[in-house]
Amino acid sequence: MKTTKKLLQYFLCYGFLGWILEGVFNLVTAGQFRKANFLHLPMKPMYGFGALAILIAHRYWPRKIFLTSCFLPCLVEYCSGYFLEHCFALRYWDYRQEFVQIKGYVCLKFACCWLILTQIVIHLVQPVLAGLLKFLGKWKWFWREWTKLFILDVAVTCYQRKYGDKRVVKYG
Repeated sequence: MKTTKKLLQYFLCYGFLGWILEGVFNLVTAGQFRKANFLHLPMKPMYGFGALAILIAHRYWPRKIFLTSCFLPCLVEYCSGYFLEHCFALRYWDYRQEFVQIKGYVCLKFACCWLILTQIVIHLVQPVLAGLLKFLGKWKWFWREWTKLFILDVAVTCYQRKYGDKRVVKYG
């Protein structure tokens, strides 16, 4: 039970941090922080799943650098892109013009970025976040409400995307 709560907390935190990372990347490359997001909340579940996969793999196979730093993030990115396109007809990124790519969902350039980013997460972000969660983890009401809000957002967004409800929450 305690492990499940901790994994959920990491998932939520890394999903939010992924939203920030993509916003900063978009700010640098396109000049504006905000870009299209699947969910209404500032949350990128792909980064939450990716971080959990990386942390779990790194814990059990710390010497398998390629597995934890490149293959798993690319697998999560591929599955996310495939899922969004085939379930909701959405394509938030397209790497088909990149030098080495797989169906436009993953490419060599960003696989190299994942290698670097994963090392930053494992060696810098995770220790800080683990320390922060020792304090914030005690705020049961906060995690309970954030989890409810996330689940509600996923349900509403999936309904809207699947059934064409165009009443979308606008930010800023």
